[in-house]
Amino acid sequence: MLNATYHSLDELAEAIGSALNAPITIEDRAHRLLAYSTHTIDTDPARIATIIGRRVPESVIDQLWRGEVIQSLAEQDEPLVISARTDVGLNDRVAIAIKQDGDVLGYIWSIARATPFTAEELALLKKGAMLAQRQLLALDMQKKRQEEKSEQFFWELLHEEMAEADILRMFSELHIAPPGISRLLLIRFKEAITPRLADRLRYLLTIQQTVRPLLHAYDGQDFILWISTNEDGAQGERLQFDSFIQSFRQLLAERFDYTDFVCASSEVFTGVLSVLERYEEAEVVLRLKEAYPFELGPVTRYERLGLFQLLPVFSERIRRKTVRLEEIERLRAYDTSHDASLCETLEWFLHFDGNVKQVAAHLHVHPNTILYRMRRIEEEAGIRMESLPERAHLYLYLKAERYPL
Repeated sequence: MLNATYHSLDELAEAIGSALNAPITIEDRAHRLLAYSTHTIDTDPARIATIIGRRVPESVIDQLWRGEVIQSLAEQDEPLVISARTDVGLNDRVAIAIKQDGDVLGYIWSIARATPFTAEELALLKKGAMLAQRQLLALDMQKKRQEEKSEQFFWELLHEEMAEADILRMFSELHIAPPGISRLLLIRFKEAITPRLADRLRYLLTIQQTVRPLLHAYDGQDFILWISTNEDGAQGERLQFDSFIQSFRQLLAERFDYTDFVCASSEVFTGVLSVLERYEEAEVVLRLKEAYPFELGPVTRYERLGLFQLLPVFSERIRRKTVRLEEIERLRAYDTSHDASLCETLEWFLHFDGNVKQVAAHLHVHPNTILYRMRRIEEEAGIRMESLPERAHLYLYLKAERYPL
């Protein structure tokens, strides 16, 4: 039998394991290991990996979501019998969610025995979940206080310069290992981030094992992340970062049905300084992606913007009339007086590097129409595009005219 006087989750896990004669693990809502009982030599690989890594392997979590096990545990208050997922090393299980007012605080998992659990034993597992509730609530409150402190620190970093010594001191207080190479990531949702969405974002951030999250904060529609990868080289870092973005997008869509958001990141950087500058880079990527969705739709990283990095400054110069291109102005005048589309045609001709078929498909006209317009462009403005610098200048000017100030 179980009593109500266990002083730690380890004691409770051992007591439940003895009562059920089966190995037990107690985890928080993000599947991090909190306590476990002793087990026999015939335990399964998933349990061993969980104990060694102090968290459930991501592959196991993915299988449990795909099999709607996590969803079922959240929806019911009774223990759930779970069939084996041998491809990820998971034998048959019995589990129950630990809840407070319907919200999941964590889970108790038991490896199934050769003989089925009796109704009395399943009732003991349910009682164990009730006994664990108080301790998980205390841990949850402690974790929330820590998160509030780290979010406040990160918010200050994003808006004011701090000395390196002060940053490292706060990293130490928050028990965060300083990064080697890292990035700032900005995820902008269409609507303001609700507490429910914030919980889900934190959950996905915790269970993923691709990158190391350092700090995060929320600002209206924006989820701002400082993440570090496990790679020292630039190429390996990019691959790992891109893998993380792809996985994060997929999990938000599959598990929580969130698809209407845009991701943007700064350049990679080392150390803990220049956070404010990197935040501004991520914001630039977002503004450019919003202004040029076709051209920059798949772009996430600042360094992949190419010439588009120059548009904010160049467009400001155009607005102040400190730079002007007479050839384009002549085309604009022609378009206005003849209700033509020469500037638009030139812009996309340059974008598609002179591929007439691609330009025609994009503008929904016949290829011969494009050829005719290009002749008119040469005749009216004297544009021949004989060199790369000339083509780049024209392209930058045409794009900059569309940049929102």
